[in-house]
Amino acid sequence: MNRRHIKAKKAEILSLEEAVKKYMHDGIMMCTGGFTAMNRNPVAWVWETIRQEIKDIHNIDPHGCLTSWMLNAADAMAIHESAWTGWGEMAGKLDIQSGNRYKQGRLVLEEYSHGAMALRFLAGAIGSPFMPYFAPPGSDLYNPDYDALGKAGLRNGENPKIADKKFVPIEDPFFKEGTVYLLPAVRPELAVIHVSQAGEKGTARWRGIGTLDKEMAFASDKVVLTCEEIVSEAELRRLPESNQIPYFVVDCIVQVPYGAYPSSTPYFYDYDAKFIQAMNQASRNLQDLKEWLNEWVLEPACWDAFLEKIGTKRLLDLKADSALGYSTKLVRGKKPSPVMRMPLSVMKSGF
Repeated sequence: MNRRHIKAKKAEILSLEEAVKKYMHDGIMMCTGGFTAMNRNPVAWVWETIRQEIKDIHNIDPHGCLTSWMLNAADAMAIHESAWTGWGEMAGKLDIQSGNRYKQGRLVLEEYSHGAMALRFLAGAIGSPFMPYFAPPGSDLYNPDYDALGKAGLRNGENPKIADKKFVPIEDPFFKEGTVYLLPAVRPELAVIHVSQAGEKGTARWRGIGTLDKEMAFASDKVVLTCEEIVSEAELRRLPESNQIPYFVVDCIVQVPYGAYPSSTPYFYDYDAKFIQAMNQASRNLQDLKEWLNEWVLEPACWDAFLEKIGTKRLLDLKADSALGYSTKLVRGKKPSPVMRMPLSVMKSGF
């Protein structure tokens, strides 16, 4: 059984720089929370990781997030396991630098489907070595010829975090319903998850889409929460049903306001589409990408200096309406976001 289910943890509160220095190392297997490039990406963590020149990261990112784009941009990621190697609907469907590094043999890309990634994290969360999955038949994702980690010689048993096989097909032994595929659990060294609020002991809360963040927390050896604000555990426990991650699986808390920028933290601030689009444009030319990294990652003295460079007006325009959860000043298309006073279905139907 996974040791996280045996021994409780006591979370420590560190600065961003201290936490990255303590919990990151070259070659680490890590996973990052959030959803695509829009929602609760732990950007500040990866920003500081790049500044500390940590390399050869084995990154497990189920949804294609800003974090993976940044690690590719800085040539800091060696292995990427994901269900999608794009990174943003409002930028490019393809992470250009990811494609370039893959073609040059500098990046191993291992793909599973979205459902498979969810089940692999669930297996890790409950302490199971694998999980059955019925969907794979007919997909080349489960063709041995496309086992990227196997072809790279990494399923040789030397790294206990990497499964010996990508999948194992078996015949259903109970109901005789055909072939079922066994998928290996994900067991990262570290999960980094950006949340809205964290209690001083590590209880975590966010609003909006959650995806696999809870499963990541239970599946990983160590868990770091970056958060918009640290609040009292007593306050969070007034509504325990609104909390997603319990304190006893969390190792470290880092308070870093706007730590998901330019992605969003619902009910705190919206995503910055223009900034994301500029990132994508910079990635189309290596010199432009180098200049982007220097300007936005390496030159600011700290995360606060990065936010100062973004500018007060820009950040205020992204501030979320406390009732709606998103910014009503952000222009989406040709006009600002509508102020929805009721669900669209109710507005159209009248009931």
